[in-house]
Amino acid sequence: MIHIEVDDREVRAALENLQRRVSDLTPVMHDIGQVLVEGMRARLRDSRDVEGRPFAPNSPVTLARKKGTRPLVDSGMMASQFAYQAGRDYVEAGSNAVQAATLHFGAKRGAHGKTRRGAPIPWGDIPARPFVGLSSEDKEAVLETIAEALERAAQGR
Repeated sequence: MIHIEVDDREVRAALENLQRRVSDLTPVMHDIGQVLVEGMRARLRDSRDVEGRPFAPNSPVTLARKKGTRPLVDSGMMASQFAYQAGRDYVEAGSNAVQAATLHFGAKRGAHGKTRRGAPIPWGDIPARPFVGLSSEDKEAVLETIAEALERAAQGR
């Protein structure tokens, strides 16, 4: 399993503030998990990395083989496998799809072995297209989610 940790001071401070008011952050962690999963799906849909830059383009050979321009996400299957886990003091979001790691980190030709016929998997180098993480849009949505939870806590709900 690959682990990417995001430690944002502003988000951490907002969560610590909320934790002083409520004993169990599980509900807000679920809300944050949904924000993170939707952020990853949006980046795939828009072919943009976590910083908002366009994904590296496919090679001409890939374009000819795929008959399309979107990198590795044509079917939507990978995005449907995004999930999160949340608890009292944590949230984790990601995917167990091998393709997700390949998309995020890239892969060299043959990095995943060979087919039964001996062809390399992948058959060519795949550039990294980092989409897992906390984008500026995700951060705004997370901070808004925490602010809403703070407001509910202040109102005793």
